[in-house]
Amino acid sequence: MTKEEVLKEYRVREILEAARRVIGKFGFEGTTIDRVADEARIAKGTIYLYFPNGKDELLHSAVVEGLRDLTAELRRSDDPSQTPIARLASMVRAMFTIQRNHQDFFKALILDSRFVAFEPGDARETELRNVYIEALECVADLLRVAIADRAIRPIEPQLAAVTLFEMMTAPLRRSLLGLAGAPTDADAEAVMELFLYGVRDARPSGNGNA
Repeated sequence: MTKEEVLKEYRVREILEAARRVIGKFGFEGTTIDRVADEARIAKGTIYLYFPNGKDELLHSAVVEGLRDLTAELRRSDDPSQTPIARLASMVRAMFTIQRNHQDFFKALILDSRFVAFEPGDARETELRNVYIEALECVADLLRVAIADRAIRPIEPQLAAVTLFEMMTAPLRRSLLGLAGAPTDADAEAVMELFLYGVRDARPSGNGNA
């Protein structure tokens, strides 16, 4: 990699990190090139050097790279020497840590419906879908290992992974509603327990048995 390429990569990452912070403060609609430039402490024209199509291109790249960073963090949290359940728990805790460190950005992402839709043939939406699937497959692959190891019952791995992803955003949604929330670690353990064991009480009882 040449010096110019290294500089470009550094500058782009700097801009995208600034964009995510601005998105967290002002939401997607309130994010502007001027605000991102101020946050990154660079000239407005510098952003257009790397994102010539302006705000839409910048927002898309910020979300894509945010999801890629999340996926990389999930992969780093995995320790194949552990049991499948311990690996799954580590991944859930890592996801909550990532959400806590970038809470405002993920809240903005949850609130904006444009990033949960998919229109076949749209290049940007296809890229976003592929990046999301890559993150999803981190969890789905681990679930496949757990199924093969008989640590969990046979289930459709990708559906279960999507379900777990949605469960991990539930505490953020609760926060958006202004409801009292638990500390991050407690939320992570509660979601993990709910995912693995459901809501049914395993204690002996004369009522509610099916």
